[in-house]
Amino acid sequence: MVSEITTVRLWSQQTALRVFKEVSEETASQSSSQSSGTAQSSLADLLFSGSNSDEAEDDDTSLSRLIASLQQQAMTGAAAEEADEAASDGAVEDIESKAFMKALVAKLEELKAASGTSAMAEAMLKAVEAGTLTVTDAAAGETVKAWNPADADAKAGEKKAAATTDWTSFLKQHLTREGNGLYVRNDDSSHQDRLTGESAYFGMVGETYYYLSWTKAGEAGAAPDTTANV
Repeated sequence: MVSEITTVRLWSQQTALRVFKEVSEETASQSSSQSSGTAQSSLADLLFSGSNSDEAEDDDTSLSRLIASLQQQAMTGAAAEEADEAASDGAVEDIESKAFMKALVAKLEELKAASGTSAMAEAMLKAVEAGTLTVTDAAAGETVKAWNPADADAKAGEKKAAATTDWTSFLKQHLTREGNGLYVRNDDSSHQDRLTGESAYFGMVGETYYYLSWTKAGEAGAAPDTTANV
């Protein structure tokens, strides 16, 4: 008959092997072969040392410490991977970076979830896919064509110089207004760019204001309105 202590040992070994397998699979791409070998060696030393000691409590304590160490390795590896990915994405403040495009798409998804801006946001997301959405930072004098950061085949647009001006002057120049001075709104709540005939939106992405303009997929911009009030 298997003694109670032996049963505890067997259960501890089986549990450890299962946990170690799960942790190893999660950290396989994050840990070096050296650290992986060290972890496996430590587990083997603990479980198959050949010790005849009946102090199962000590074994369980050592086992708990080892599992905690392996879990810490997994978390550290995941954090390092996230840091590497963030570094390769660039800064959100750079409008030609992948980080900015991710923030832009996230912003549009938020607008899509709101009833008042849902149709407009959906049109902008389609424009991103079609490569027809333009991002302008008038304060910095920069503009770029948006691209989908989730599309592996998408090509990052090249940032171009634009006339640098304050936002008040820029919006007065670009947005179509009615005779009463109010800005014209399309059915989807977007504005109208009177210089290009495109739909437009002015708002924040991250901590910075941007002017987004676009044409609907497969549709050219309307003729510029040169008679609108400014």
